[in-house]
Amino acid sequence: MSSGITLSVPSLRLERSLLRAGHSLVAGIDEVGRGPLAGPIYIGFVVIAADTPTAPRGVRDSKATRPKDRVRLAQLIEDWAWSTTASVDADFIDRHGLTAALRECVNIAFRAARESGMAPSVLILDGIFNFCDPKLPVSVVTRTRADKSVSSVAAASILAKVERDAFMCERSVEFPGYGWERNSGYGTREHQQAISELGLTRLHRKSFCH
Repeated sequence: MSSGITLSVPSLRLERSLLRAGHSLVAGIDEVGRGPLAGPIYIGFVVIAADTPTAPRGVRDSKATRPKDRVRLAQLIEDWAWSTTASVDADFIDRHGLTAALRECVNIAFRAARESGMAPSVLILDGIFNFCDPKLPVSVVTRTRADKSVSSVAAASILAKVERDAFMCERSVEFPGYGWERNSGYGTREHQQAISELGLTRLHRKSFCH
């Protein structure tokens, strides 16, 4: 029996309209890790060209996909379109704030794209806030809920989520007791209790852990 719930399926409609408008390459960007108490912030960066086919089946906002599906989809995305991820650590976030951290992530990803000959001329961001460096030689399009409607942004969200979760799972071995393999550094009851008992690590965002 159908649950009556219809999951939105992202498309390349926006990317293709931008390509028709004269842009040679379009990149979708999404971030993961804005709110955790520990760990880096990541972005995914997925570049679409005129000959990029429809996204692999199942690509949608990372929050609407199961962990094991995200890992599988990440590989399909990497085969589908040029992509990269970028991150900055907790210390950078503490010193400069989230907006600067996101801006630096975009700068890192853009440099990687440019070095690969895949520099886009327009970026699509999820939400309404343009956090990109104004010095970048790009146009910026903001779109509310782009992670649910724009294929490149949905794909970027999956890549960023997979990379960040893997990083936090690996660090949970180095710093046991905080449950990062389960909570990815977010402020769950388990994590906050561990901070009370074990203290902060070098991966904690001190400015978030008052």
